[in-house]
Amino acid sequence: MSIIELLIAMSVLSVGMLGAMAMILAGMQSNSRNKNDSAAVVLDQEILEMFATYQFYPTNGYVVVTDCGTTAASVHWANVVQGTTAVGGAGARLYTAATAPRPSMVGDIDWTQPPPAFATNGVRGYAMTYQTCNGDTYEVRWNVMEVNPNASGIAALSMLTVSSRQTSAANARNATLFAVPTSLHTLIEN
Repeated sequence: MSIIELLIAMSVLSVGMLGAMAMILAGMQSNSRNKNDSAAVVLDQEILEMFATYQFYPTNGYVVVTDCGTTAASVHWANVVQGTTAVGGAGARLYTAATAPRPSMVGDIDWTQPPPAFATNGVRGYAMTYQTCNGDTYEVRWNVMEVNPNASGIAALSMLTVSSRQTSAANARNATLFAVPTSLHTLIEN
């Protein structure tokens, strides 16, 4: 009788352990996805701050962004030329009220559109392939839009929108999971 009780207890324990393992694996996968999303937000914030502190903004120039890569491809000439609101700014296309899947996405970078010119060493552009220091690769796109031209003594304002999404992971065992690209906005005063 005790052997039967022992077998029943072991089978209940093994079913419980399998359920616990599934929960642990799901937690690890969620943690990996959250790490990738956090890295994308930090990257967006870094680009926003770099552009916002550009001394002579808005301008016809560019900002040099260097990622953690070790080749000449790790230098990017990020274009900061702005466009007017009538043409939707300069750079990556933005969602409009007619094209946004959700109303909250109006003004975010539209990832369904082809990317603008990529910024490389010697070529100005509004998108780049950015390699983080742990080897992950992100595609970054941005749009610069003149919101308020310098009129009536009021400072000129520009809206900068930056968005990124992970394209590959350095560790091939960590799958790159689908996540909605992050988008951050800031106003830059001239």
